Amino acid sequence: MCGIFITNDPHINQDMQDIIEKTLRFRGPDCSSGLIEHNGWKAYHSRLAIIDVDSGINQPLIHGDGGLLVFNGEILNFVELGEKYFNAHYKSDTVLLGDLAQSGNLNLSELDGFFAFIYITAKGEIKHCARDRFGVKPLFYHKREEFISFSSEPNTLQKLFNLSVNDNAIDEYHAVRAPILSGSFFSGVDEVAPGTCLMNGEYFNLLTHLNGEYEDIDIPSLKLAIEKGIRTRQVSDAPIGLLLSRGIDSNLLKELGEFDKYYTIGFKGDVDLEYLREQNIDNLTIVECDPETYRTEFKHLLSLRGEPMSVPNEVLLSIIAKTAAAEGVKVLLSGEGADEFFAGYDRIFKWASNANEFDFDIFLGMYCYITPSKESQLYLHMLSIFDGLTFVSPFETVRWFFIRYHMPILFRRLDFSLMAAGIEGREPIANMHTFQLAVKMSPEALMGDVLGKTPLRELISPYKGHNFAFEKKVGFPVDLTAIFDQYHDESSYEIWFKENLRIIK
Repeated sequence: MCGIFITNDPHINQDMQDIIEKTLRFRGPDCSSGLIEHNGWKAYHSRLAIIDVDSGINQPLIHGDGGLLVFNGEILNFVELGEKYFNAHYKSDTVLLGDLAQSGNLNLSELDGFFAFIYITAKGEIKHCARDRFGVKPLFYHKREEFISFSSEPNTLQKLFNLSVNDNAIDEYHAVRAPILSGSFFSGVDEVAPGTCLMNGEYFNLLTHLNGEYEDIDIPSLKLAIEKGIRTRQVSDAPIGLLLSRGIDSNLLKELGEFDKYYTIGFKGDVDLEYLREQNIDNLTIVECDPETYRTEFKHLLSLRGEPMSVPNEVLLSIIAKTAAAEGVKVLLSGEGADEFFAGYDRIFKWASNANEFDFDIFLGMYCYITPSKESQLYLHMLSIFDGLTFVSPFETVRWFFIRYHMPILFRRLDFSLMAAGIEGREPIANMHTFQLAVKMSPEALMGDVLGKTPLRELISPYKGHNFAFEKKVGFPVDLTAIFDQYHDESSYEIWFKENLRIIK
């Protein structure tokens, strides 16, 4: 929805506004506040207007008592919360969030949506600095002496404070294609953990939900939960579309929801593309990418982000999002979250469901693209994230890891690649309604002989047929050897790293 920046660091001055504008404006093409000063803080907001679209520049929001809010995301149940706490009908989730924070009525556990925000009191003190439960919206920060700065993009903080590259993050990038533990590629830039407020601590403890207290969840109940997720993620005053592939997740959204427009992209001959072309789906826009278009968008995104991208599909997502934006769409729904909630990484979850105890080395070998050596700092760091935690089974250990650490990487990919095109990405499956049912499903209920996500497959089977529902996932490969033809004997994997790491080396 937006790009936000706020700081109490005197190092930041008005001469630096150009850096902030260049690194954050793409996240909010509709309006920019400029760098405003208030009560010892400097704040910036660029807006992609989705709700209450006619209100213009509505942030930073400053209350009559002097409190200040900067907010990125959407609070989808803002109407209900407005009636509950203020007996008033709100048109803006931003205004509602500000009123909740200012009045002392803010309960983060009540918020349905995806968000990152900072609220400063009239005394100039940080009262809230929070991020949604699953890490859909990014929130990075940098501390210097007693000062602190927050931003939607780490690149902004790197440029403002001339921060160096974090070599540990590069090791993580080689292993899993993202700075999964460091939070960013830059020294001194951390991220607010999902489900926490930097000032008040954790408000959502994922582990307590993965307690092994399983129940029989019937398919109609699951259907209702996903339909609710779709319905709430369609709260918008701007046009909405759906990203569609051959996978069961996006097709489930298509069958259970109502959409006016669908979008897909690939290269000529791609399995997904040809399958969807054969379906003759009404209002489906198919974009066939070519190497030159891909290279041009790749260079644009890399420059805009100022740090490596995670996977080649980010480039395709940005290209198709530009097509949707040109047709007036401002929100695209996607199927992220299904694999993490419902054990969709078949090989790893199948191993975990059969294991008597969690073997970290086996897990690492299955999860990483390049497995770190036992003597490496990365190995020890990844091992340490399990320290002090008690899991009921190897299966729930793996599910915890994927939801806590892997899923935010997927959200970061979708968030950046779509925001770069002026589109907000939303994930209807990755919501509390569906999560609360998924965690009650046992490994036996989720895993078949080979494939995971059994309940989702059973749910879509009446719509698309048994063979479609239970076919093995094909994936979305991009052959980079055919795009970057200056390389000769190197693989797509090697080319991806070389091209991306140019931006920080």
